[in-house]
Amino acid sequence: MKQRNRWLAAALAALGILLLTACGAKVQEVSMYDLHKAMSTPVSFSDMKYVSSAEDHADELLENVSDISYGKVQGFFIYYAANGTGNADELVAIQVKRPGDITEAVASLRAHLEKRRALYATYDKTQLGKLDNGRVVSKNGVAALIVCDDPDEAEAAFYGFFD
Repeated sequence: MKQRNRWLAAALAALGILLLTACGAKVQEVSMYDLHKAMSTPVSFSDMKYVSSAEDHADELLENVSDISYGKVQGFFIYYAANGTGNADELVAIQVKRPGDITEAVASLRAHLEKRRALYATYDKTQLGKLDNGRVVSKNGVAALIVCDDPDEAEAAFYGFFD
């Protein structure tokens, strides 16, 4: 009986350590500016604006593309068409503080992509091809939305940034 209790106590202690480690796990910080440069360099963009978590009122900026709680975000960037019409191009990356929050970041970017697709379907159908080929990818605690003429290049650059 004592041997069984020791094994049970050891198993519970190991489980407790595992849970504490998983809950407190953090992701390594990524330079959003460097990631933006890596993703935008191989693709041709025209007249774009860049904003990031380094801006004043960054939480309000993030609300334009995601409904993830700002308290879960380590950093982000948004690279979007300056003129706002006639160009659906957009790159967004959100780094979460804890690995367990990446699913929420991915879902929020997918929802944003769907909203943009519905919006452009009502007033500029010429951009729907870009939005139909748009994608959301993730790696190392960073979720990214890619909408551009060559999403394969931007996606390869995203993954390449982490390799």
